[in-house]
Amino acid sequence: MQSGQTKYGIGMTVSACLWLGLFPLLQFGSFHTITHDKWICMLVLTGLTLAGFLADAVMRRLSRPRLLPLLFGGGLLLWTVLSCLFSPYPGSPWWFGTGRREGLATQLCYLALFFLFSFSKVCKKVVLTAAGCGVLVFFAVVLIQRAGGNPFGLYPEGSGYEFAPDFQGTIGNVDMCSAYLVILCGLFLPELVGVLRDLVQKARTVPSSPRKSVKQVFYACLLLVSLAAAVYLLFTIHVFSGQLALTVLVAVVLVRLLPKKARLPILVLLLAAVLLLVWFWPGEEGTEIWELHEILQGRPQYAFGSGRLGVLARTRTMLQTEGRLLLGTGADTFAKRFNAFLMTYEMAHPDEPYLDGYYDSPHCEYLALISNCGIPALLCFLALIVCCCLGRSPWCDTVLAYSVQLLFSFSVCLVAPMFWVVLGLTFTGKKPEHESAFRLS
Repeated sequence: MQSGQTKYGIGMTVSACLWLGLFPLLQFGSFHTITHDKWICMLVLTGLTLAGFLADAVMRRLSRPRLLPLLFGGGLLLWTVLSCLFSPYPGSPWWFGTGRREGLATQLCYLALFFLFSFSKVCKKVVLTAAGCGVLVFFAVVLIQRAGGNPFGLYPEGSGYEFAPDFQGTIGNVDMCSAYLVILCGLFLPELVGVLRDLVQKARTVPSSPRKSVKQVFYACLLLVSLAAAVYLLFTIHVFSGQLALTVLVAVVLVRLLPKKARLPILVLLLAAVLLLVWFWPGEEGTEIWELHEILQGRPQYAFGSGRLGVLARTRTMLQTEGRLLLGTGADTFAKRFNAFLMTYEMAHPDEPYLDGYYDSPHCEYLALISNCGIPALLCFLALIVCCCLGRSPWCDTVLAYSVQLLFSFSVCLVAPMFWVVLGLTFTGKKPEHESAFRLS
C-alpha cells in the first residue's frame, strides 16, 4: 500500500467493494432469469459507481490515469459503436443483445466502469477484504447447495443442485463461477505473497508495533482462507479453462520470486516441459489432457472441449466465408449470425461433421470480438491487456488470469463487470506496492 498520508477516494473505494464483494452475491432467486437479474444489478451498481466518482471528484480524491490505455479504451468504445451503427441487422438487435444481454448498452456500462475506475484512488486492502468476505459467503452457499440446501432460493421449487449441478453459487453456471473465482485468485495470490514477504522482511529488520503486526497477520490470514476457498471451488467445479488460468497465474507468480535474470528462462522452460509432457503422455482417454494430446498429434475432433472445438472451427469458417472483419455485425449478434450461417453451411456440406444445437457464443471471447465488432476492436482490447501485463500495477495479475480464461470462455454480465473494474484499477496513476506478476525482467 501507499503511505498513510495517501487520501483514498471513499466513493470509489466503496464502489470497488460493492463490485468485488457484493455483486457476486446479488440475485433474485432463480437461475432461469439470472442473466436478466444480474443485468439489472449491473445497471444499478454502475449508477452508484458514477455517484461515487462524482463524490470523489468533489473531494479531489481522484488520480491521473495513464494516457495510452485511455486511448485504447476510447478506440474500443468508438469501434463498438460503429459496428452497431453499421450492423446489417435491422431492428437494432445489437442494442440489448440476445439472450446474454451483451449488446451495446452493456458494452457502454463495461467501458464506463473502465474509465471511471481508471481515475479512481481506492484503498486496495479494504477492497480485497470485501472481496474475501464475499467469496467466503459464496463458498458457504455452494457447500449448503451441495448438501441439498437452497440458500437464497436460487433453485426453483422441486429442483436443486442434485438435478442441476451445472448451476451453483449465486452467479449462474459453473463456467461463470470459474471466471469469478479466477478473478479472485488473481487478486488474492499475489497480494498474499507480497504481504508474507513484507512480514518476513520487517521481522528481520525493523521491529513494528504489536498492533500493526496483528493487523497484518489478520489480513494475511483472511487472504489465505479466501484464496483456499476460491481454489477449492475452482477445482471441484471441474472447468478446465479456469484450472488452466489458475495454473498460469501460479506459475508466473512463483517464477517472479526467482532472481530477475532467471525469470524469463525458467518460464520458457516450464512451458516447454508442459508441452513435451502433453505431447508424449496422453493421459486417460476422454480427459482434457488426452484431448490436448490428440490436438498436438494432429487428431482434433469437433467433440473436444464439450463441443467447443467444433464451434471454434465453424466460427473460423464463417469469418473466412462471410468476411465483415472490419466492423463485424454489431455487439452480441454472434448468435443471430452464426446459427443462420450454420444452417446454410451444413446444407451445402452434408459430408462434414454436424453441429447440433443453438450457439450464442464461440466460447472464445477473442473470436467473438472479431465476429461482433471486427478486428480493430479486438486489437484495441488486446492492447489494453498487453499494456496491463507489461506494466507494474498490483492489480494486473487478475487481468492476466482472466485473459487466459477468455481463450475458452465468453463475456457475460454475470462476471464481466468485475473484470472491467479491475482493468480500470490497473491503469490508475498510483505507484504500486508490489511488482506485477508479468514483469519477468
